Amino acid sequence: GVSLLEGFNKWAKAALTAFATHEIRSYSMESGCKDPTGAQIEAMTPITISDIPLAEKENLLWVGARLTKQQGRIINYDATGEIGLVGPAAGEIKVNGELTTRIPLLGDTVPIRAFGHFTNLSAPWLMQHFWSNHFMWENSFSKTRSLRLGGEISIPWTQTHFNFAVENVQNQIYFDENALPAQHGGSVQIVSATLHQNFHFGPFYWQNRLTWQKSSEQAVIPLPQLVVASNASLQFKIATLFVQFGINGTYFTKYKSVDFQPATMSFYNQNAVDIGNYPMVDVYLNCKLSKVRFYLMMSHVNQGLTGTNWFSMPHYPINPRKFQLGLSIDFAN
Repeated sequence: GVSLLEGFNKWAKAALTAFATHEIRSYSMESGCKDPTGAQIEAMTPITISDIPLAEKENLLWVGARLTKQQGRIINYDATGEIGLVGPAAGEIKVNGELTTRIPLLGDTVPIRAFGHFTNLSAPWLMQHFWSNHFMWENSFSKTRSLRLGGEISIPWTQTHFNFAVENVQNQIYFDENALPAQHGGSVQIVSATLHQNFHFGPFYWQNRLTWQKSSEQAVIPLPQLVVASNASLQFKIATLFVQFGINGTYFTKYKSVDFQPATMSFYNQNAVDIGNYPMVDVYLNCKLSKVRFYLMMSHVNQGLTGTNWFSMPHYPINPRKFQLGLSIDFAN
């Protein structure tokens, strides 16, 4: 790559970079898969081992450019584009960009940021071809296209940060209910909004994050509609001892989350078990005295008080109530 830095002369109002990337990828899979009896596995209907390439080498080439301006007083921007030319990367497109500015408001300045990305990417090789003791597939997936646009605003004097984004994904590749790769032929729309709101009254601190999101195809991209994280604490000093005592909680609404398939080490969509609608609450104490720090924490204190659906995903429960402590000492040279 070659870069021209912003401001290297009076005519350079932005930085410009041009680059190229070349990769050589080599894939191989064992051909001697056997069942529990030791017999050679030759087929898993309707796929046979002769249908699947057990080894392949790929050469891929991309070229791209980046244009960025970070020293402007009114508007700054950063945009990167990349296109694939050779091998499976041919026709791939990756474009990312953001635009930032500050507006005066009530005697202060409010930063505003707009962002977006567009991608048109090929399916990974192992999503196209795979062979093992328990799973076998041979696919010919189309490229996945994704367009995401959004913006965010921060109001410093109210400690408020708001983010909003919309995304459209075409030909999404995912693992279906049989834990096999599948491609959705249509489009999936995702809308999300996140509010960070913090409060501070004397020694009391309260940090909150609230996310609302909606997927038009829960069977393809499952998402909980509401996710909440909150942390409230008292922070004070006793002589030279700093103390933080607080309670931390997380919560998300009920949805059919992904499950885990150990044989392929992948997460797949399932439609049988609901996960969520269960708060997770921790109580903690942090202390710092000179170069010594220590903490005490009782995690999942609400176990048995707020229901029994304390699972992060099907068959994987959250850790039960437990007491933790830690100590850290910095030794100066």
